[in-house]
Amino acid sequence: MTQSLPERARVVVIGGGIIGASTLYHLAHKGISDAVLLERDRFASGTTWHAAGIVGQLRDSKAQTELAQYTTRLFQSLEEETGQATGYKENGSMTVALTPQRLELIRRNVSAAKRMGVPCLYLTPEEIKERWPLLRTDDLLGGQFVPSNGQVNPLDVTAALIKGAKQKGAKAFENTPVVDVVVKDGKVQAVKTTHGDIACERVLLAGGMWTHAFAKRLGISVPLHAAEHYYIVTEALPGLARTTPVLTVADERAYYKEDAGKLLVGFFEATGNAWPKRGMEIPSSFSFSELPPDMDHMEPQLLSAFDRVPVLQNTGIQLFFCGPESFTPDGRAYMGPSAEVGGVYVAAGFNSNGILSSGGAGKVMADWLIDGLPPVSMGALHAQRALPFQANDRYLRERVGESLGMHMTLHWPGHHVHTARGVRHFPLHDRLIAAGAVMGERIGWEFPLYFDEPGAQLPDEPSLKRQAWFPMVERECLAARDAALLVDQSCYGKLLVKGRDSLKALEHGSANRIDVPVGQSVYTHWLNDRGGIEADITITRLAEQEFFVVTGHPSQVRDRCWFEAHLDASWNVQIHDVTTAYAMFSLSGPRSREILQQVTDADVSNAAFAFGQARLMDVGLARCWVLRRSFLGELGYEFYPTNDVARHVFGELMSAGEPRGMRLGGFLAMNHCRLEKGFVHFGHDIGEDDTPLEAGLRFAVAWDKDVNFIGRNALERQRDAGPLEVRLVNLKVREANLDDGPYLYRNEPVWKGDELVGYVTSGAWGFRLGGSFGMASVKRKGGVTPEWLREGGFEAEVAGVRHSVDLQFSGYYDPKSERMRG
Repeated sequence: MTQSLPERARVVVIGGGIIGASTLYHLAHKGISDAVLLERDRFASGTTWHAAGIVGQLRDSKAQTELAQYTTRLFQSLEEETGQATGYKENGSMTVALTPQRLELIRRNVSAAKRMGVPCLYLTPEEIKERWPLLRTDDLLGGQFVPSNGQVNPLDVTAALIKGAKQKGAKAFENTPVVDVVVKDGKVQAVKTTHGDIACERVLLAGGMWTHAFAKRLGISVPLHAAEHYYIVTEALPGLARTTPVLTVADERAYYKEDAGKLLVGFFEATGNAWPKRGMEIPSSFSFSELPPDMDHMEPQLLSAFDRVPVLQNTGIQLFFCGPESFTPDGRAYMGPSAEVGGVYVAAGFNSNGILSSGGAGKVMADWLIDGLPPVSMGALHAQRALPFQANDRYLRERVGESLGMHMTLHWPGHHVHTARGVRHFPLHDRLIAAGAVMGERIGWEFPLYFDEPGAQLPDEPSLKRQAWFPMVERECLAARDAALLVDQSCYGKLLVKGRDSLKALEHGSANRIDVPVGQSVYTHWLNDRGGIEADITITRLAEQEFFVVTGHPSQVRDRCWFEAHLDASWNVQIHDVTTAYAMFSLSGPRSREILQQVTDADVSNAAFAFGQARLMDVGLARCWVLRRSFLGELGYEFYPTNDVARHVFGELMSAGEPRGMRLGGFLAMNHCRLEKGFVHFGHDIGEDDTPLEAGLRFAVAWDKDVNFIGRNALERQRDAGPLEVRLVNLKVREANLDDGPYLYRNEPVWKGDELVGYVTSGAWGFRLGGSFGMASVKRKGGVTPEWLREGGFEAEVAGVRHSVDLQFSGYYDPKSERMRG
């Protein structure tokens, strides 16, 4: 190290791989010249150097796709800006299908690409053969081709990013290990290195596979683990054009990339190998290093590749490569502020997508670090979705092999992980299992998807059409319509807000009025300064200075952190995560009031217990809070017993409900019902880029309250600007049947004539009404108005086929909410 470290920096980036380098570059281009990057060894020496360098653009959301497109443009311009070559070339990429299910997914991707703004072509087997003549295609069903995708040299790109950052005044140091982060009163003060300390208030952990262990020492959960990743590089291949597209054969878990006249063939096998093994740590000296390849583990994949590209059978292999890459439990990166230490941010766990994510990730993190908000919605990647238990090494080691395989696993509605299961249970888990619950998994929770015969298992045959569980889910949805449905939702997040200034803090953070009588609940949102929705919650006033906040199960940590980050230091208020202290049961259906009356002596008539009210109520021999609301759109109640009495309350409801036609239900029935009703889901239909006005949730904004709540100014500007040009609407397919659908899931384009006007945000079959329903975000210059919707002529494109649909603002099931409020 020839330069001395600065005594102070505005931001310190830990980790000199491509993500850290990109963040430094973007910080410098934001004018943050006092940003510093620290690398333990040499730049790109951990994982970046051996990445395949594939650059793709088509992602799950429009925002993420735009960031991927930005990455491509950045790679193209870096060489001109810095004089450092990046090796970027645009050969395109191709994915092929061997199964009908994969072909259906490809057709859906081609349709979704239209709304993403990414050129994408559907290919026949003959067209695939034209572009990839060395490929055996006799069993291929079709494929997709993205012409604008490409490949890059990761080492060169990293060097270019760091050079570009230095040209703007930022500093980057190799051979400077960070040994600790100094924390005082829960906030960053400095970083300690082997060459001295740097005072700072912002630190980004971008250390790749080292990030988990380093963060764990600071008490921060960044759940990722390294796994062995394999590829081979052949000798020069005659007949392999330098313009050959990158090829993915996901059904065989392999990818193929032209590499200087040779062929690089890599694998994402269904079950990978965790590295390092139990009880070992990643060596601090691990730099530009390889792992010994496990030939027995590679052999099945190699044989499959030799069969798919027959010329490989007579071609020498120059390199058998095995190197570590980090993967996360849900296959998504962690980005943004940590929950545990103020000023510590994370950008790690890119699941072998680090190169193609790097430009957009660096831009996002630079904005987040300096402006306090990312430029686009990052909900699915938010670092605060991590939970404390996920820092467990054994949990991560067990999951990582499956996480590696997620790259090429066909994701369908029945896809749930198999490893590291049984970590978090509902209080009534054993009774749910005995009753026939078929369980899914989310952030460690075992939760009921639907109910079948005891011992039944989730089907393992993928399908994007009619599902094997439809008869069971239909039975549950009809029970909600005709009698009652009891759903255990104990995984939902629960936060308790208390203190002398609790009301002041909640009014400041909430768009709706929170100053309501004790025993009243409020549906509201916590917004960012742009008016975007950060949290979708209900708040119940339990006492004058005590409030109970209920949120979705992935959001409990994030919502608590958001609330704490927006508190005035002078306020006397505390927020406590009480998720695991309370169970949660929802009872929905026309007989739910009758059932409730059987287990309590309180008057639960409509006059005595109106919609939105909450009461601390005798239930059987116990007491618990009962809230009158329903996510299914029926007459309904939510029960919040403490865990010590949860089994008793559940048993009382079962005893009173079963003779009256009540059934147990799961989360799938809730989703099918809420889409008929037109109830939004945070993370699918709404998020940080959507305002309550655009989401059709204007009723949840208290314009008349005398508080300048967060986001109010942005909402008022939008309200006063005239008709909204973007709106969330409800959608119904005009002609659909249970056998053939069409089934809506997400990202299906919505057309009006030849104009692309929107996309489906979520969809499901509606069993109570009998039809295919969804929610869609639509856009029209001049405003999305009822008159425009009534004009009709709308179509939803599903797997390349357009279907006539109707759009309206209200839900299709009980649009006046007479059942729910009766």
